[in-house]
Amino acid sequence: MATVHNPLFEKAKNAAAKLNRRRQSASETSKQIVARREAFFDRLALMNVGALTFSVTLAGRLGTNAHFPKTLFFAWGFLLTAAGACLLRNLSHQHYQMADSVASMAEAEVAYIDVDHEVIGTGNVMYSDSPELFDQNREVALNRANRETWKKTLDRQQRTVSRSWKIVTGSEWASGIAMLLGFGFLIAFALRNL
Repeated sequence: MATVHNPLFEKAKNAAAKLNRRRQSASETSKQIVARREAFFDRLALMNVGALTFSVTLAGRLGTNAHFPKTLFFAWGFLLTAAGACLLRNLSHQHYQMADSVASMAEAEVAYIDVDHEVIGTGNVMYSDSPELFDQNREVALNRANRETWKKTLDRQQRTVSRSWKIVTGSEWASGIAMLLGFGFLIAFALRNL
């Protein structure tokens, strides 16, 4: 018996493979986010403790003889702002990565449902896992409901991606500028008091 090649079934198979790749990618992304977060907090803690230790040690050695103590306060303020911006950037980037991954998966779900809808429309479908007769109206209704759900998820996640990315870029700039100013004031304080 010859097998008839149906392009719709091939299209459905390709969409299902893409969906499975996106699901796997979403899973891997969430694991990477956890690992990156831990590494980021380690580096951030080390940087903050180092700068704080340096400035407290310097201020302690100088005691009441310190010149321009306001410079030191500005340095601490900028360093704290930089640390806060780094934390905000890290958390926002995690939201961005997760939302982007979920948006990709939702896009693949919508594409798969669209292909499945085309296959169902042919009417020549049999359930492979059930002895029930194929109910085209039921399957069409389920596809419409699922597509609407995934489309809403896609739209919501795309908005989250856009918002998170703006926060990431803004906080990167803020942290970079604040760190530069903080260390600049700290160095200026140290040079004026040595």
